[in-house]
Amino acid sequence: MYQHHLLFGKKNFLIVLIGIGLIVLGYIVMIGGASADANIYPEAQIYGFRRTILAPVLVLLGFAVQIVAIFYPVREEDKILPDTSKTGSFTAQQQVKKVTAKTGKK
Repeated sequence: MYQHHLLFGKKNFLIVLIGIGLIVLGYIVMIGGASADANIYPEAQIYGFRRTILAPVLVLLGFAVQIVAIFYPVREEDKILPDTSKTGSFTAQQQVKKVTAKTGKK
């Protein structure tokens, strides 16, 4: 009997969330640098280590983690099976029994 399961396991989704967190953290670190006066240009803040090196590295690291999450192997015990009891979907054997009962043919 064929069982439906999701392509990724629990660990894959956890790794995806970690990657998204790194990407968001990189963009949060990148924002800022505004000054109250439009005539003042704070070069030390805009071209500092935090915005030019740390933030892009965090974003790229987050995307690398996403790639790892896609290629991470899924073990049998980590597979997530959808709950079919609430959706009303049938297994292949149940569908065959329904059709057989209606038509009377085997």
